[in-house]
Amino acid sequence: MPVTHCNDPVDPQVRVRIREEWSKELLEHGKQAAQREHVKAQWAWEDDQHAALLREWEQERIQHERELEERAKREEEERKRLDLFWGHVEAHQCKTYGTREYTAVLMNSPMNWGKRIEACKATPLEVHGIAHLPNSCEDRGHGFVMGRWELDLYEPDCNTHWGLHIARRIEHYLENLPKGGDWREFCATTPVRFRDMEFAGAQECFQYNSGTYGLWEIDDINC
Repeated sequence: MPVTHCNDPVDPQVRVRIREEWSKELLEHGKQAAQREHVKAQWAWEDDQHAALLREWEQERIQHERELEERAKREEEERKRLDLFWGHVEAHQCKTYGTREYTAVLMNSPMNWGKRIEACKATPLEVHGIAHLPNSCEDRGHGFVMGRWELDLYEPDCNTHWGLHIARRIEHYLENLPKGGDWREFCATTPVRFRDMEFAGAQECFQYNSGTYGLWEIDDINC
């Protein structure tokens, strides 16, 4: 770069201008460095706040779980002390394939006890050697609490099955339908296997001559 009268470092005015430019650059660099340090400090503070919040949440979660465990323990001890059990167990009609409804009354439940529903939900009923908690509980007042179960125990009376299909249309007659059972529910939930295919239930259901039939439409190259 040729030296001119505008950039001659020997020129006192040029030297003054160069020093002023350097001073501005140093000042700007200092501002940027200070700004970066401020941002880093802000990030560090936010990280600390986030970590503290996470610790607080974790402590609250642990405390909440501890309180739930202690309450469950107290309720279980109270339930055992009262010697709660199920009485008047009744098996009702089948609800769907393999599923029967049961009801029972919670015995030894005090009339003025405010945790009857919680006790109902925590008291298992043994059916066919297997303990089951209720699907729902109903407090009918005066200490009368009823539990309800819908148990899929594959009881023979609830196991509908399909007869042989007729003609080329895949229709099956639903056999062993319990009296009073919902034919639509049983038709839609009774599994079947034919032509090396398995189905969870019928695609369509209908009744004909007081009988229940399931219908399937499948791809058939012969049709």
